[in-house]
Amino acid sequence: MTTVDTRVDPSTAGTSREAYRRELADLLGLDHSALPDTARLVDDLALDSLAMMRLLTWLETGGVTLDSASGRPTTVGGVLALLEKATFPGLSIRVTGGPEPYPVGPTDVTARARPAADPLVPVLETHAFRLTSIEPNDMGFLYTLAIQPETCFRWRYRGAPPPFERFTADLWKQVLVQYVARRAEDNEPVGLVVAYGANVSLRHAYLGAVFQPRCAGTGLAAQIVALFARHLFHTFPLRKLYLEVPGFNWPQLRSGEKGLFEVEGVLRDHHYYAGRYWDQFICAIYRDEPIEDER
Repeated sequence: MTTVDTRVDPSTAGTSREAYRRELADLLGLDHSALPDTARLVDDLALDSLAMMRLLTWLETGGVTLDSASGRPTTVGGVLALLEKATFPGLSIRVTGGPEPYPVGPTDVTARARPAADPLVPVLETHAFRLTSIEPNDMGFLYTLAIQPETCFRWRYRGAPPPFERFTADLWKQVLVQYVARRAEDNEPVGLVVAYGANVSLRHAYLGAVFQPRCAGTGLAAQIVALFARHLFHTFPLRKLYLEVPGFNWPQLRSGEKGLFEVEGVLRDHHYYAGRYWDQFICAIYRDEPIEDER
């Protein structure tokens, strides 16, 4: 049994909380006065999936690790409390249940840390999710993901579920590579990421992703998509990745414009759904470093 003491020193809690509040305000581009502890991240601050991803990344740099969507904070106060607990210098961990309680110190943590990964080995895992190849047992999950009402209209079939035979026949059409996203804690599948429509001569491909509804807006799914994009640039000689974003999906991604991707075009009234026409945004993620020409 592991016991973690997360008591915060009352003499420093207020000071650190306000410092973190200002850092959070800078991250979100808001005045710190607009971030009271009671402010809700989604309902009040309107953070979309990419803004939540930036928030989770910021928390990780402060020593906070969130392993699942259910454990994420929902308010500013919840975010600041996590940072206070992670940085409290008096944090102690004891492993009990053996012959004697064993205190874990800094040298033990260093000794037990995983060795540095080979830079040539693809990185396909975050704290919350991992990417794995599609296995035969995944077909039922992937089909359900493609046809369930909450995700069907956002994905390739646009609200018109295909029969299972057509789905399996279409799964690898024009696909460069694709992975099932699984929860790291129990290996449960939660989504799919795919690179498709690759043009080898022009060095670009399209990136798509679909996740179970409970992952939407948490930032965790956006983290694994960003990891997949880095993997594609690491593995293939691509200059950029395109995203095809229907207008009804745009609110989940719009905060990433000019920071994480560029909008290169808009197809006006391109999709019909729910009684109206929607634009389609053509976005591009650019490679950070140029690829040397082989010629």
